[in-house]
Amino acid sequence: MVLFGGWDLLRSCAGDLGLPFQLERVSIEDLAKRESLPDRCVVDIPAGDVLMGVGSKTSGESAGKNIVECASACSRGYIDAMVTAPINKKFFQEGGFPFPGHTEFLAHLSGASEIAMAFLTDRLKVVLTTIHVPLRVVAESLSPGQVYEKLRLILTQFPRFGLPCGKVAVAGLNPHAGESGIMGAEDIERIAPAVDRARMDFPESVIDGPLPADTLFWRAWNGEFDVVLAMYHDQGLAPIKLVGFGQAVNVTLGLPFIRTSVDHGTAYDIAGKGIARHDSMNSAIRWAMRLLNRGK
Repeated sequence: MVLFGGWDLLRSCAGDLGLPFQLERVSIEDLAKRESLPDRCVVDIPAGDVLMGVGSKTSGESAGKNIVECASACSRGYIDAMVTAPINKKFFQEGGFPFPGHTEFLAHLSGASEIAMAFLTDRLKVVLTTIHVPLRVVAESLSPGQVYEKLRLILTQFPRFGLPCGKVAVAGLNPHAGESGIMGAEDIERIAPAVDRARMDFPESVIDGPLPADTLFWRAWNGEFDVVLAMYHDQGLAPIKLVGFGQAVNVTLGLPFIRTSVDHGTAYDIAGKGIARHDSMNSAIRWAMRLLNRGK
């Protein structure tokens, strides 16, 4: 396992917490010689004046540099998969990276033309159509082409990772999926055409929708669907974090390499107190290995 970060900072934090530090320092160039790498090592990317539990422009800049170098190593085949810790969006942007999150930044770095944010647990899997956009612009930003592209990513990327996608559910945007247009025309005009197109292009899968979101996730949790395509961020993340917080893993579909991440934020307020849970990071690492092995 290879960590990307400031070796001195990590060693100092370990000392402050009374933890053993058994990570050897390596360089980017060392990654090309994978057979000679230590079992546990750090690609040393000096972090500058970063304090534990304190966000700043410097911490955002440091996080961005780590992401750049790790994504580059993945693209060059030096490492097999990427697992990311949370970033603070505000300080990330102050550090010089004008992106709303990891997902969009990794798409930019890798040149991926279409990506999707997926959240996976063993029983419930959710993919988002829109990601980090304000709720007030979700409806106007949805298009049949956008919804279709997310369905296409599900139906091509899930098989790549050995994940089932024979039964796909598409959530409606409005209450009751619009109730035949009574509660909004978006479900009829912007979602249904994409579902029809996906059914024609992927006849081997059953694609159902748009369906009322208030009962859809319960149905998927109970095994009726393999995956749900949600229309916006909190529509998909609220139910999956309710049933799987700490185990749910963020996976970016469409990248040329495997990337997983935790399902929580930075939590500066509890940093260094010895009370932060590591469950989600463990899950993200396990899912990265699982997807890698299934893909092979």
